[in-house]
Amino acid sequence: MSDEQRDVIEILEHDHHEVEEMFTELESLRGASTEEAQQRRKTLTEQVTIELVRHSVAEEVLVYPQVTAKVSAEEVEHARKEHAEAEETLHRLEKLDADDPAFDDELATLMEEIRHHIEDEEGEMFAHMRQAIAPDELRKLGARVEAFKKVAPTRPHPNVPNDALSRTVTGPAASLFDRMRDLATGRGRD
Repeated sequence: MSDEQRDVIEILEHDHHEVEEMFTELESLRGASTEEAQQRRKTLTEQVTIELVRHSVAEEVLVYPQVTAKVSAEEVEHARKEHAEAEETLHRLEKLDADDPAFDDELATLMEEIRHHIEDEEGEMFAHMRQAIAPDELRKLGARVEAFKKVAPTRPHPNVPNDALSRTVTGPAASLFDRMRDLATGRGRD
C-alpha cells in the first residue's frame, strides 16, 4: 500500500472484510464440541464484537453526520436502526458462553444483521458518498475514523442512543471502562 491516506470508504470496506473473515471462521466452528473449539468461538466472537463496536461508533460519530448533511438523512436513519439492532444482539451474545444453546442462534442473528448492513452500505451509501463528498474530504474523514477507532468503546452499550452527540458525550467514559474491563479479563488480546 502506498503512503497515501486511505479514504473512509476504503477503511470501512476493509473493516467489513475483516469481520466477514471472522464470520467465515465462526461458521466453520459451528457445532464444534471440543473445549478448544468452543474457546476459539468465544474469542472470535469477542474480536468481532470489539471490531463492530469500534466501527459502528466511528460511523455514528464521524461518518453519519457527513452523510446526513451531504447525501441522505434517510440512509443514515436506516443505518442507525440497523446498528441498534446489531448492538442489542451483541449485548445478548456477550452474556452467553460458547456452549450455551442460545449462542449459535444469537451468532446467526448477528451475522445476518451485519451482512445485511454491509450490503446496504457497500451497495448504496458508499456509492452515494463518492458522488457527493470530495476525494480529499473522504481521505481526511478516513484519517479521523482510523484515529477514533483507537479510542472508541469496545463493548456494546445498547442503552446509549446511537447518534453523534450521545456517543461523543458517553464515549470517553465508556471506552475507558470497556478497556479496563478488557485488560482485567484478557479480552481482545488474541
